[in-house]
Amino acid sequence: MKNFYRFVIVLAFFILPFGGYGQYFYQKPYNQWIFGFGPSQALTDVGGSQDIGTHFLKDWNWSAIRYAAEVGYRHYFKSNIAMRGTITGGMLYGNDALSANDVRNNRNLNFRSPIGELTLTGEYYFYQSSHIGHRYHIQHAKGFKRYNWDAYVFGGIGGFFFNPQGKYTNGVWYNLAPLSTEGEGLPGGPSHYSQIALCVPAGLGVRLTINPQFTIGLEISDRIWTSTDYLDDAHNVYYDNATILKDKGPIAAYFADPSLGKISDQTVTGQERADSKHNDNYFFTFITFTYQTSRFHKRTRSKF
Repeated sequence: MKNFYRFVIVLAFFILPFGGYGQYFYQKPYNQWIFGFGPSQALTDVGGSQDIGTHFLKDWNWSAIRYAAEVGYRHYFKSNIAMRGTITGGMLYGNDALSANDVRNNRNLNFRSPIGELTLTGEYYFYQSSHIGHRYHIQHAKGFKRYNWDAYVFGGIGGFFFNPQGKYTNGVWYNLAPLSTEGEGLPGGPSHYSQIALCVPAGLGVRLTINPQFTIGLEISDRIWTSTDYLDDAHNVYYDNATILKDKGPIAAYFADPSLGKISDQTVTGQERADSKHNDNYFFTFITFTYQTSRFHKRTRSKF
């Protein structure tokens, strides 16, 4: 019997501290509103770096940065697993005049595209803030400390609307989709493209807890795949410009081939106008703010 009592005492000695620590963690799932804003970058056939045929960050061009903003709602299923829905709006931009590549520069295409996006993503927190520690935060006290940083990865699915526009010589922006710049809808040309497309967002984020309800963070988010190559209105080969001039008018003919004439035969009918092997994508870097709808102090915790 004495051995039994000793066993119970030793077991309690080991179990009770862990039970006490457990009281410091959140007991229920909680939700957050998300707000973000920051630079956007189009990664398409138009503009880009000095190298031709590059993709993702190798085709980054600082001069083509524009801006976007987002609002979303996050729900935690577990302390390290969450899902969120996000609405994002912004502008994408590209201009061959900004590229140091001779071929792109001579092609002289340009575009901007307002974009509206809706995404649903899952999040996994591989590093989390530790909301455990001494109740009274006694200075120099030993034990658990409070860490305010969270880090996570995310991925999901989304859809977006885009509307590529080109800047004419008089400074006016024209919608490019109706102009059939690659012969869309014209005899022997491709079909008109859809301005609604799918995307796969993925990225990495970190955030710092400011107080029990607010955080500030940084999030890098790439659309690693989209279902369109027409974000910049450039996809395949040059169509017969005389036919575009006849059927769509001089403005359409200009946007189909505004080249500078520095490279002979670059823009003749059937020559490559853009890389049709890779779809377009885009990139956001957001400063984020979150507001937690359920306050931290509603958790249960030990009195000691």
